[in-house]
Amino acid sequence: MKAKILIGAAVAAFWAMPAAAEMPIYAYGGVENNCPSGLQPIVVGGVICCGTPNQNMSYQAANAHPVAKRVKKRSVRRVAKAYCPEGMKGCVSR
Repeated sequence: MKAKILIGAAVAAFWAMPAAAEMPIYAYGGVENNCPSGLQPIVVGGVICCGTPNQNMSYQAANAHPVAKRVKKRSVRRVAKAYCPEGMKGCVSR
């Protein structure tokens, strides 16, 4: 029983190693640095802690969504002017 658990844990650790090695570590662009000397605030999986980043951009820059502003199309609405001659019943559009 203990051997199966040990083998299962070893297999799980083996499969998790590549995922942990490729996880991006971003620098956190905060104001305060309460980390020990040589380390800086980083973000790993959304959690802020101390360490050394392996990405060249900050977490805020990586999560920024570049949204292009829509240019409003200006349409000119043409209104037909009515021609109402004196003495005539109703108006005629031009």
